[in-house]
Parts: sequence; structure tokens; C-alpha cells
Amino acid sequence: MKRKLFLVTTIILSLSLFLSACGQKDIGEAKAKEIGLAYINKMFDTSETEAEITLQKQECYRDASGAIVTSGDSEFSERWIYYVRVPLATTMTKYEALVIAYTGEVIYAYQNNVNIRLSDEQKKQADELYMETSEWEEKHMDALQSLTRVCFDWAKEKFNDNHLILLDANNGVIPPVKIREFGRSYYVVTRDGKVYTVSMSWPSMELLSIAVENGLLY
Repeated sequence: MKRKLFLVTTIILSLSLFLSACGQKDIGEAKAKEIGLAYINKMFDTSETEAEITLQKQECYRDASGAIVTSGDSEFSERWIYYVRVPLATTMTKYEALVIAYTGEVIYAYQNNVNIRLSDEQKKQADELYMETSEWEEKHMDALQSLTRVCFDWAKEKFNDNHLILLDANNGVIPPVKIREFGRSYYVVTRDGKVYTVSMSWPSMELLSIAVENGLLY
């Protein structure tokens, strides 16, 4: 009798947990807009107040740790994402953030390149790099190192973390041809275990995009 009672109790508890997991509530458009705009304003140092909101289903895979992967034997799954878009024109986007509908976590944000305006000094730096001949590679490496330092300081400020790890996602590779401006991607690992991909531009030293690499699935 006790054994049967234990089994019934176990089944009820399991069913209750299953229904609780399936019954996760959508945060709603208003909250998604609030979260998305706050993230955009923080990461891109802007002050946007209005955005367009759309809800879309995103296909993905989940492995045992909950990370998102694109291949292997992981169980196929889906998730709902709010796209928080600040329009620049009818067919152009100024800023955009992607917010998971059930958790409110921002997993990606970017700004359009047209937002970036170089100062006179930055234009001069870009022209000098492009005009360099004999020492172009060395000058480019100097510019890359300066961008890396800026990205590290930016990450420490935005994540309020003086002990983060910054890794060059491009492995030190430089462009094979001369260019006036270039972008660079870095992996940022914070003390809470989050891994981000951060892309910045030189010589503007501005953020282009940021993505969470090991965020929650739902």
C-alpha cells in the first residue's frame, strides 16, 4: 500500500513539474520592448525610446547543458523570440535586440553601420593607415592592439567586471588588403560564466554587435 502511495505521489509531482514547465508565461510585448530598449541604450550609449516589436519562432537544438547548438544528436526544439527593432527608415533598422519570450534574456543586439560617424581625428587615422606602404602591417597591428584595449575597458564597464577574460575571435589575423576601417570580434567571458561575442570597429571604437553564446534556451 505504501509502495502504491509512493508511486502515485511521484507521478503527481512529476506531472505537476511538467505542467509548470509547459506553463511558462510569455513576458509580453510591453516588457520585451522595455528590456530591449534598455539593453540597446546601455550597450550602444544611446537614448532610444520607441521600437517596433515582433514575435517570431526560432528553431534551435538543445544539448544536455542547455546551450544552443546547430549539429549533433541533440534534441530538436524551438523558442519564441521578441525582435525589438528601432527603425531608421521604412526598410532599414537603426538598432535591434533579440529577447527570449519566456525569460526576458537578451541574446543579441546590433547597430547599423550608418549610425557610426567618424570624428576628424578618426578620419585622419583611417587615411594614414590606408596610405601607409612599407609599414602597413605593423601599423595595422598597432591599430588592432588599440581596439583590443578599448574593447577590454568597454567590457569591464558594461559588465561591471574587473576579472573578465577577453579573447581575440579572429586569432590575430589581419586583412590581406589595405582598408581605412575594419571590424574585430572578441570573446568575452565574465565571472558568472557567460560567454559573449563582441564586435567593435576601428577607428570609431564603437560597438557593432553583441551576442550571448551560452544563454538560456527558453
